[in-house]
Amino acid sequence: MNGSKFVNIITLTLSILISSGAFAQKNKAQLEKEKKEHAIRILEAEKILKSTEKKKRATVGQLNAINQQIKSREALIGTIREEINWYNRRILDDEQIIEALNADLESLRQEYAVMVYAGYKASQNQDKLTFLFSSDSFNKFLMRLKYYEQYGKSRRYQASQIVKVEDILRIEISGFEHTKTEKEALLAEEIIERNKLGELKKKQKVLVTSLTIKEKELKKELASRKKAVTELNALIDKMIREEIAAKTAAETTASMAISDSFAGNRQRLPWPVNEGFISSGFGKHNHPVYKKLIIDNKGVYIQTKPEEKITAVFDGKVSAIVTIPGMNKAVIIQHGEYRTVYANLKSVSVEMNQLVRINDQIGKVYTKNDGDSELFFQIWKNTSILNPLQWLSKR
Repeated sequence: MNGSKFVNIITLTLSILISSGAFAQKNKAQLEKEKKEHAIRILEAEKILKSTEKKKRATVGQLNAINQQIKSREALIGTIREEINWYNRRILDDEQIIEALNADLESLRQEYAVMVYAGYKASQNQDKLTFLFSSDSFNKFLMRLKYYEQYGKSRRYQASQIVKVEDILRIEISGFEHTKTEKEALLAEEIIERNKLGELKKKQKVLVTSLTIKEKELKKELASRKKAVTELNALIDKMIREEIAAKTAAETTASMAISDSFAGNRQRLPWPVNEGFISSGFGKHNHPVYKKLIIDNKGVYIQTKPEEKITAVFDGKVSAIVTIPGMNKAVIIQHGEYRTVYANLKSVSVEMNQLVRINDQIGKVYTKNDGDSELFFQIWKNTSILNPLQWLSKR
């Protein structure tokens, strides 16, 4: 193998290592971030579950919290599996690189041996001085001298390349062993998480069985909740229509500027709670216990812990504070032609027409006697109710 060819191979090998390393680090960093996010969601659900379990009775809130834990833990296991697959690909790449480096090293050593043997043979036939001074012209003398210099450089260069490849190979093998160790740790972590998931599913099954015998009680609660939301929506709809009818041209212009600002933050609005999860999503879906029962939500229910502070998701003005049987206190904040609704509050810490800023506290969540704490949250655009999950930032 000549020097330039060897340099090209080393350059190519290093470029592969560097480029794959940078790409791998980015992917691994992303996977680690996802794992942390899943762990946070699991911890939040565990806190909420503990607050509902204090009452020592089976509730839909407990089931929601367990379902959320199962969902988050399954997502965590999925991310761990992705990371294990990442390590498998990395190990395969490392094996191929180590194999290629070993082949290069063997070739270099063989070529070096050939050079040393050739030099030995030449020295046996005649010594260097004899060879130089037997030249029949000065130019040939210079050419022979140059040949010896180049030959010496080639041998030294070949020896240095062998050392370089050995160093690279040593580093690569060390990294390879470290990667295998990290993969083994992840496999152990996956087993632990799968065992925890199995325990959660057993707990889920027991809870569903306990709730199934409460059918009349749960359906009565659902009917009461539906009635409360219908009353709240009718009140908001009437209020909005009256406001639109009374609005002047100047107010309409000012309202559009605020509306554009609110609309520009789609999928970036902060959550109205610090800790919590969607316990019942927007639109039609099955009841968590009675699968044949269809729920049609005109907003989202965010389950959280008792005494959780409720905060504004955007700058605006408090346009209404109302009390609805079955939904407790509700605050409506206007953002131009948009409105956000925060219902099922225990207490309210704002006043009518008060200007609020994003993340300002507007009240505290209401907690039922069974320990469940849920915020009912809506986003309206004029008289249309929007899906809040298309507006809130992802968690």
